[in-house]
Amino acid sequence: MHTIGFLTSEKPEKCAHMKYLTEKGWNVVLIPNDKLPTEKIQTDAIIIQETNMPTTCNWLIELTKNTYSPIYLLSKEGDFHANIVYLQLGIKICFSSEIYPEELLLTLNNLLTDSQPFSDALEQGYPINSDAFILLPNNLSVVIDGEREVPLTKKEFQTMEILCNNPGRAISYEEFKEKIWGNETDIEDKNYRIANTVFHLRSKIEQNSMKPRFIKTIRSKGYMFNDR
Repeated sequence: MHTIGFLTSEKPEKCAHMKYLTEKGWNVVLIPNDKLPTEKIQTDAIIIQETNMPTTCNWLIELTKNTYSPIYLLSKEGDFHANIVYLQLGIKICFSSEIYPEELLLTLNNLLTDSQPFSDALEQGYPINSDAFILLPNNLSVVIDGEREVPLTKKEFQTMEILCNNPGRAISYEEFKEKIWGNETDIEDKNYRIANTVFHLRSKIEQNSMKPRFIKTIRSKGYMFNDR
């Protein structure tokens, strides 16, 4: 069963969703709302039950400093504009607080089953001769500077894996084609596909995609992973 952190201003016995998850065998950890943890929170996910917007935003900002886990919201008002703010601050999904507890459980179970818990994935991931990167194959993601997990598409992950396994060496378009597409012949303009994949990768992992730190362009050749 999954371990869920739960942050609410209500008394636990009055929170129907929290009670239901507990009754179904989930390990629900109550996060104190008066003094949020300052150390890393080791859970598969965190649920915030919305109170007023300023308090909820403050909770969210503080939690994102100390967890790798996805954070979900039980939205009290269902306010579209408030939900946009929460999503911009890092909430993965805004659920209505009126959602049936069973529906919430099944939805969370599907979401968490599709993505391996970060702590487990990190143990199975592998560093690529760099303090900056850890690839997590089971999650199709990369951890940057030991702090930020970035989800990637399959092609993006394959591209990143090729680059990271060859730090400081320029990887040609032909090598990318061979390793990613193999003998496929129905893919038009693979050079463009590779360039487009790198463009999206940079937008996800680089602070400034115009001055990339990690993926360098080698003119007329291809790309190179810079681990310095």
